[in-house]
Amino acid sequence: MQKILQYILPFKLPLKFPNNELNALYHEWDKPSRQLQISAISFLTALLYVIFTFIDKSSWAPEQVQTLMQRVHLLIIVPMMLTISFLAYKKRFYKYVMLALAASPIIAVSCNAYLASKLSNYVPILPEGYLCVFWLFIVSGMNFSYALISATVCSVILLVSAFYLMSQAGTYPMHVFWIICSFSFGLLGALIFDGSRKAVFMSQQELHRLAITDPLTGLYNGTQLDNVLSKEIARGFRYDKTFGLLVIDIDNFKIINDRFGHDAGDKILQNITHVLSKLVRENDTLIRWGGEEFIVIALEVDEQNLINFCGKLRKKIEDEHYDTAGKVTVSIGSTLFRQSDSQESLISRADKALFEAKEKGRNMTVYAKN
Repeated sequence: MQKILQYILPFKLPLKFPNNELNALYHEWDKPSRQLQISAISFLTALLYVIFTFIDKSSWAPEQVQTLMQRVHLLIIVPMMLTISFLAYKKRFYKYVMLALAASPIIAVSCNAYLASKLSNYVPILPEGYLCVFWLFIVSGMNFSYALISATVCSVILLVSAFYLMSQAGTYPMHVFWIICSFSFGLLGALIFDGSRKAVFMSQQELHRLAITDPLTGLYNGTQLDNVLSKEIARGFRYDKTFGLLVIDIDNFKIINDRFGHDAGDKILQNITHVLSKLVRENDTLIRWGGEEFIVIALEVDEQNLINFCGKLRKKIEDEHYDTAGKVTVSIGSTLFRQSDSQESLISRADKALFEAKEKGRNMTVYAKN
């Protein structure tokens, strides 16, 4: 269906996110602005219904129907919209808002049809139905899927009720036309609006990715190191968990750059990134830290596991062939997080272990207990 619409429409339809995680991120990003919009619009809608209730309608509505309108508007629609406004304003109730918001136009249109059945001249209240369809697509703050369902149900109610109420020749086709207009303009506007929101979100995600990613290797950069470490340290304090920190440095990297050129050095960095990425577990974090240094944050490891892991990384990198440079080795310093650690002390201890590995001749791993 989306492919067919894409051929017809002169703009791109709202994109579908490639995975559930990104979709969840979008909804979290989108939620605050929708909360504000829904709360404000619902309150304004309630206020406008109150104003409409007290407008003089004696020229087209009998007194008993006016009284009925007051009861319907003041006892049903206004409290309903004020309740939705309150629920949207309070974050903890937001999960109930979208369903209530989708139901509100259906209730309002049903009330409109009921009141129309009591009037001999129902033309003055016809615009409410047309506006309602447009309102829920564009103004209400409802997400697209809920708006489409609600608008479809409202349109059916308006079409069916008018079919039985409109007796004047030629009136019903015009009514159908205006329903189609309000639905199509609303649908088109909702698609454009939804697409623009998702485009802004994806642009922000891309900017965020660029801010935390090293352009050469595609790994996280030092900015993300602070974020990941602070999160893991907080988790360590809260749940008495430990994790490992590895600092990996390419041996004699300056000599490689001087001898073979920076392009060859960049290629080696990319090759080593590829090797490390295959060995680092999914829940661990691999970061490029500085020119020829990498950091690995390894979760759920003890001392012996960490030492074995470091040895495996060092050996795998040594066994690879690196085109022009041939053989490349690394030195690794590692340590485990302790409850007394800060971010600085943890990195400093692993860095001292790396320095010790360099002092002892390179191409080795050193684990620091203290």
